[in-house]
Amino acid sequence: MLVHQNFHVVQEAILTNEEGNFTLGETAKAKVYRVLTNDAGQILLDPIDIEKVPEEQRWLWENPEALGMVLRGIEQAGKAEVHDLGSFAQYADLEIDD
Repeated sequence: MLVHQNFHVVQEAILTNEEGNFTLGETAKAKVYRVLTNDAGQILLDPIDIEKVPEEQRWLWENPEALGMVLRGIEQAGKAEVHDLGSFAQYADLEIDD
């Protein structure tokens, strides 16, 4: 999966805040990453070429507010912080005007 393995140190140590966020500075500025982790707890940030994302999905990656909401939802679901709103089956056949 790794294209190149010649990694170099960007920062010797960084501290995350209570939300798990940290800043990498200019090296990672204004880029979109896929985040991978392994059993040793190592994290790899793999840059995503936004031009290769299917057009119907690209809007999400280009909208930081919407992407943040989706990522927050995924995080909340992972922590079982969910609220059952019941079935939405009654809306399945609803006609939607574009």
